Amino acid sequence: MGKKARDTFIIGDVHGCYHTLLALLKNLPKKSKLIFVGDLCDKGNFSKDVIEFVIKNRYLCVKGNHEYLMQTYIKKAILQNDMSSNWATKRGWGGKQTIENYREDMGLLQKHLRWIEKLPLYIELDGFFITHGFGLPYYKRKHDKHSHSLFVNRIYDTTFMKDWEDFKNYKVVNIFGHCNFSEVLRGKNYICIDTGCCYGNKLTALNLRTLEILEQKTDKRDI
Repeated sequence: MGKKARDTFIIGDVHGCYHTLLALLKNLPKKSKLIFVGDLCDKGNFSKDVIEFVIKNRYLCVKGNHEYLMQTYIKKAILQNDMSSNWATKRGWGGKQTIENYREDMGLLQKHLRWIEKLPLYIELDGFFITHGFGLPYYKRKHDKHSHSLFVNRIYDTTFMKDWEDFKNYKVVNIFGHCNFSEVLRGKNYICIDTGCCYGNKLTALNLRTLEILEQKTDKRDI
C-alpha cells in the first residue's frame, strides 16, 4: 500500500445529505484525506451546502451523473423557468431540491458549476480505480468515447457481461457508487459504496488502507 492511500477514505453518494456527511466525518481521523465518488447533489435537501463544503476543504471528487444533470439543466430551470427536463420535474431524479437550493444564490451556483465542469471522471491511486459508476469494464477504454460510461454504468446492467472474462482479471480495484445497495457490495476487484443515504439508509466511508468501512445512519433533516 503506497503512502498516498494511508488515512484516505472514499465517501459514497452523499446526495445533498449534509448533516449525515458531517456526522460521518466526526468518526474519521482528523487529518484524513477524502475522495468522493460523485453525486454530491440532488434528492437530499442540502446539495449547495455539500458542494461548498467539498470545495472549501479541497477534497477530491469524481463527476457523478447527477453533477452532469445539474450542470446540464439547472441554469435553464432557474433563469428561463424551463422545467421540462425529467431532472427538474420527476421526484426520483432529485433536481427540484437542488433548484430550490440555488434559486436565490446565483453567484454561488456559477462558482459551483465552474467547479463541476472541471471534475475528473476517474481517479487512479495505488492500484485503485475510483469512479462514480461501475467503471471496471471500461478501464482500458477510459480515455476514449466510452468515457461517459464511467459515471452511468451500473453493475446490474447486462450489456457488459460479454467482457467479464477480461475485466474480472484487471489488476486494479474499482471503487464506485451509483448503484444503491443496502450494504457495501464487494467483489474480487470492485467495491460499491453507495448505501442509499438519500433513501434513509446510511452513508458509507471506505478506508483505502484497510478496506474497512464506517457508516452513518441518515439524518432525517437531510431527506
